[in-house]
Amino acid sequence: MGIVLVRVDDRLVHGQIIEAWVPFCRATAIIVANDEAAGSRIQKMAIESCASKSVSIKVETIKDAAGDIISPRMENENVIVIVSNLRDIVRLHSWGIKFSSVNIGNIHHNGERHGIEYMKLSPSIFIDR
Repeated sequence: MGIVLVRVDDRLVHGQIIEAWVPFCRATAIIVANDEAAGSRIQKMAIESCASKSVSIKVETIKDAAGDIISPRMENENVIVIVSNLRDIVRLHSWGIKFSSVNIGNIHHNGERHGIEYMKLSPSIFIDR
């Protein structure tokens, strides 16, 4: 099957992913593509401990995740790919990962908006121009 959901969520794996998105997408694997989490033994272990008998979870760097996603062993999996920010979506795409849509989850304000012009779409959604 391949990729069933690409999601941007700075919380990475949490209850909504496990209890709502996994069943909805009939996911059999979650790949968290995040350089920081992949480099932290504790964070990686905490995230991967959310795996179950029916859903595997891997935390990898963006580059390694891209290689894993396109590997033949993932062809029969229903994969949810999670990144923490929009830049990492672009990086995944640059490594050859193709997807037709991106599910936008939680993206916290990081204080980097100073001097950046943006447009307010709703009380909680802003986009850069």
